[in-house]
Amino acid sequence: MKFILPKLLGITLLAGAAVFILSMIFKLLFAGLILAAIGTFIAKMIGKKRSQTMGYEKNSNAFLSYQQSFPKKEETMYAQVRKENLAIIPIR
Repeated sequence: MKFILPKLLGITLLAGAAVFILSMIFKLLFAGLILAAIGTFIAKMIGKKRSQTMGYEKNSNAFLSYQQSFPKKEETMYAQVRKENLAIIPIR
């Protein structure tokens, strides 16, 4: 009994120190994740505001004033087939 208590106390202290270090590492990782999420959100807001002030949106081609001079894309035969009429026909 006399020799077991110091070993048990030492193992308990080592386990406690390891748990403390691991918990600090995970807390730092979680704080980094939160900061990265906030930074991404702020960057997205700034990018949206910048695109609105400049007038360049995703669907707007106002900056290409010569777009009408481009040749139109030709449709393929597959594009003319209606998708809702396609079906799997069982063969008996």
